[in-house]
Amino acid sequence: MFKNRYSAVESIKIMGTASKETLSTDFSVLLWNVFKCQKKGWQEDFKTLSKDKDLILLQEAILNSPFDNYFSQSTQYQWMMARSFKNLKTRIETGVKTGSTVPASDYVFSASVPSEPLSQTKKMVLACEYPLPEYGQRLLVVNCHLINFVSFTKFRSHLEQIFQTLERHKGPIVLAGDFNTWNNKRLRFFNHLAKSFLLSEVKMQRKPKLMHLFKHLDHIYCRGITVVQAQVHTDIHSSDHYPISLALRVQASGEP
Repeated sequence: MFKNRYSAVESIKIMGTASKETLSTDFSVLLWNVFKCQKKGWQEDFKTLSKDKDLILLQEAILNSPFDNYFSQSTQYQWMMARSFKNLKTRIETGVKTGSTVPASDYVFSASVPSEPLSQTKKMVLACEYPLPEYGQRLLVVNCHLINFVSFTKFRSHLEQIFQTLERHKGPIVLAGDFNTWNNKRLRFFNHLAKSFLLSEVKMQRKPKLMHLFKHLDHIYCRGITVVQAQVHTDIHSSDHYPISLALRVQASGEP
């Protein structure tokens, strides 16, 4: 019954115009699963949270909606959206969306091999590189939404697919998104892979949700980056996920 509601998309959509040429070694990030923008007050909260952020990573972002002009007409951010499926009734497309004040120098995206069992929809990963001229490096930013209602074997295969985007990158990394780590087995395997890539998880004061089985689904992992500040906005209720704001600093080569 669900299959007729969706069609596969798996393509990139680029919108808006970046306002800067290069990213500073001190930069700010907003991470948020926006729940397809379905809850009242989403737009007002988003505008407040995204103000002055250098990078914005959204999951369950949408396209072909009343909010499109905010992204397509932006003169502050280049927006890149990796679309996973389209609702054939509403024409709304869903996926992950990354906004940046500087244009990406390179990017890659892909859909999960496994599909969600009822809807037959995919989950997406979008990896973008941004120049860091001060250190002669590039920052890799990976925005992901992991497969959810599947066996551990299928979850593992999607996670390994995501980590493949990190294999050839030698510089600093931000890996963030909704990882659907609602049981310990998933989280342990995630941390195992993260450790093998020298990634460290950003530690935050959390407020777990019953609907997430009191587990934390949204995570940020970094390499070659110092966490200056991290805040979970537990006062924001216009999504089923709390937004997360970060202040980060790229480490100089050889800095611990």
